[in-house]
Amino acid sequence: MKKTLILVSLLLAAGLVFAGGQQAAGSSDGLSGNYAFGGSTTLEGFLRPAIDEFTEMHPGVTISYDAPGSSAGVKGALDGTYDLGAASRKIKDSEKADGAVPVVVALDGVAVVVNKESVTISNLSMDQIRKIFSGEISNWSALGGPNAEIVVVNRDEASGTRAAFGDITLGDAKFTDKAIITTGNGDMVAKVGSTPYAIGYCGFAYIDREPGSKAVTVDGVEPSMENVLSEKFPIQRPLNMVHTGDLDDVEQAFLDYLLSEDGQAIIEEEGFISVR
Repeated sequence: MKKTLILVSLLLAAGLVFAGGQQAAGSSDGLSGNYAFGGSTTLEGFLRPAIDEFTEMHPGVTISYDAPGSSAGVKGALDGTYDLGAASRKIKDSEKADGAVPVVVALDGVAVVVNKESVTISNLSMDQIRKIFSGEISNWSALGGPNAEIVVVNRDEASGTRAAFGDITLGDAKFTDKAIITTGNGDMVAKVGSTPYAIGYCGFAYIDREPGSKAVTVDGVEPSMENVLSEKFPIQRPLNMVHTGDLDDVEQAFLDYLLSEDGQAIIEEEGFISVR
């Protein structure tokens, strides 16, 4: 009986040492914990690979990412649902008044895309874009195109891409209520590419992901990274990580990583524009 107790004690001690060794290995750099990030479907394109790289460097840290849209990302950061939110638009003054603190980690342009097979037009002015997406122009023939009804494809109201695009292109006008609604950049280009006479918009990283769609020039300016950086391309927006001002070590380390040379390299690899 005494030998059994000694053996059990030794096994328990070994187990504790082993567990302690595992804990030390998982948090040898001092960073550990489970974190929830969320928001923009646009930022998801580079945040997921960045999170993978970051957690590989810091094995004591686990980070999940949920993508219900930019507005949900800001709200989630404010109410504590997310440790860091993500928004593909400017942060509203009302959100800042509530405590939202944005950190710009990348830039992006928003391209206007049309169905490649059925829409022959290759350039649109900002005024024409406003009239199309507000419903004032409803036939391609009014723009020198085919005699066919324009099929407008829009994003859902939680989308930061929709908010940025609308703020820049519509002015005081409102989006037409006759649009097809999609829930992400990927869904947008897929719908435009598969729908005759369709028009929509997407972040630059999604321009070439659907062979059935094509990007048009805006006021004669190509949708390119260079033209965003030179401010020639008129439809562009900041990509933000959002917090409430109180960052712990992991949250600060992740933001630092995104803004580092390695983090910005991931951003560029995924088709977005570095802020460095």
